[in-house]
Amino acid sequence: MSLLSKSSLATALILLSLSVMPSLSAAAGANWQKALPAPTKPSLSNVAAYQHDLFQYFLSHSLSGKGKQSFQKVSKRVANNITWRDSKGSNAYLRAYANSYAFIKKVDLQQMPATILLIPYLESQWHGTSGTPSGDYGYWQMVPEVVNEIRTLEHAPSAIKKSSANTIRSKATLSTQAAQLHLRRYYFYFAKVAKYSESDSWLLTITAYNWGAGNVKRLMEELKAKGIKPNYANFYHALYKKQQANPSDISLRAAVEYVPSLWHIAQMIDDTY
Repeated sequence: MSLLSKSSLATALILLSLSVMPSLSAAAGANWQKALPAPTKPSLSNVAAYQHDLFQYFLSHSLSGKGKQSFQKVSKRVANNITWRDSKGSNAYLRAYANSYAFIKKVDLQQMPATILLIPYLESQWHGTSGTPSGDYGYWQMVPEVVNEIRTLEHAPSAIKKSSANTIRSKATLSTQAAQLHLRRYYFYFAKVAKYSESDSWLLTITAYNWGAGNVKRLMEELKAKGIKPNYANFYHALYKKQQANPSDISLRAAVEYVPSLWHIAQMIDDTY
């Protein structure tokens, strides 16, 4: 979430601040849940496999054509960043998975896919004090403006309402609950308001976590204006072309690399465990 600009943040909050917390109860019968039920006996191996398989499910249902080709190009570009190991053969994301496993195996996902739990591996390598308290901080690298807005939500847990932004971001349970509230609203917009497909909506939600919902929405509107079907594959190809045309734009580079980087993490963890 480190490259979410203030303007993008403001747009996202305007778009997604709802008087009541949107429910995902309808997701109980979601296609991904029917296709890939959660493991009944969690282990390092089957949790890793489950996260991988869910991610693969979303990608396989959303990527096609030029969008798939662009995604594959970026995946090759970011591979070394994710799989790099130090002189002792240790990898930061594999360490993060091992360190977080005792926590993530017990997380109440609240009808959300386990794919979202890959985000803090990329954001902080599962370090609760990573970053700067005045900016991106904690496990999920959320900015204080977002956390303080989440604290005011009617349906936020009492512990979040009563805790400071720094405490929330540095505690595994509180930061994960806050991130879920944030992601829930993104998904509600993409799936229930904009009415994109289930898989597209989750991939757009994950992208929006880094790039901002306002940016994602605007690019989808650009596709519509050009007569291009607004789906994730076309969105990703357009994002790739935009980044290629503006190679010095750090925000665009982070946005186009975000989902491919998470996908590499999912593959590497699954391959290792």
